[in-house]
Amino acid sequence: MLFWTKGYLCYEETINNMKSNYYFYLILNKLIDISRPLWGIVERKFNQKYASQPLQHQPVFIIGAPRTGSTILYQTITNELDVLYFDNLICGLKSSLMVGFWFSSMFFKNNAHNSFKSYHGNTTKFGSRAPSECGQFWYRWLPRDRHYIGDDDITETMVIDIRNEITSIINHYDKPMVFKNLNAGQRLHLLHKCFPNAKFIFIKRDPLYTAQSIILSKRRVGVKDEEFWGIKPRNFQLLSGMNPYEQIVKQIYYIEKQIEKDRTLFPRQNFLTIDYSQLGNSFKTTLNKCNGFIKAGGRTDSKHPAEIVMSETLKLDDFEIEKFTEEIQKLDWINYSN
Repeated sequence: MLFWTKGYLCYEETINNMKSNYYFYLILNKLIDISRPLWGIVERKFNQKYASQPLQHQPVFIIGAPRTGSTILYQTITNELDVLYFDNLICGLKSSLMVGFWFSSMFFKNNAHNSFKSYHGNTTKFGSRAPSECGQFWYRWLPRDRHYIGDDDITETMVIDIRNEITSIINHYDKPMVFKNLNAGQRLHLLHKCFPNAKFIFIKRDPLYTAQSIILSKRRVGVKDEEFWGIKPRNFQLLSGMNPYEQIVKQIYYIEKQIEKDRTLFPRQNFLTIDYSQLGNSFKTTLNKCNGFIKAGGRTDSKHPAEIVMSETLKLDDFEIEKFTEEIQKLDWINYSN
């Protein structure tokens, strides 16, 4: 009960910080909108110049199911490697990607963020330089009520806009850009049309511990066990009517199954699979592997390396562990043929 109460208070604190930051960014965006005629001219010239050039570095997307260690992997990569990413300031200035990166470069001088805290992936309360998932960027084109995007959902305008904005930023700063937005794993058809040679870091974890982490996270934030929470696979509406143990296990399964199916759109060498267990003692080796995959330079100003505490212990009672185990054993986690 004490653990849940602490989680609830942390949740309340996060919401309050989000509200205060919301008003700050709202005012800043209003100022940008007022000066839109000026920014608009600069932005058009910026995009015309850099989007028309060949892409200098492929964008990199961290994908997988929720509660698999993707956030700490993202935070460490963006702190230790010289890459571009959405920080909270850039994400807050969602009205213009160019302006957001300009402000961030001006304020932070490309310094390391040295931030490894989050609350269920949310870093809003941990500073404007902290890495952000920045769903707001993608919601400019994509629906909020579902995450899977198939060919029928994709428009030419959407593809051109996304490609031009991201290409301009990558080419201007001449660095790889890393995204951590797990919804991207359900949008590989769209990403293939935008960036047919994009790179993906697919992070996986033992489904029992992933399922346990999801149900405990639901309880910490006050979501009912039977309510659907997190990334929505293509068939999420069907899963929504299941008991919580079957629903959570199949949520993980179908998220990963969609990724395994759609990864064939890209060259095989453009996928790097990382296991949660590799975030522990061998994490320096894993980071080096990610660096070789991304092909980014290292940083010299990261002062506080991440303290990664592995959490592969069973915390649920025997009944719940048995229910999750039964559901996991019904599925093919190697070939995803169910």
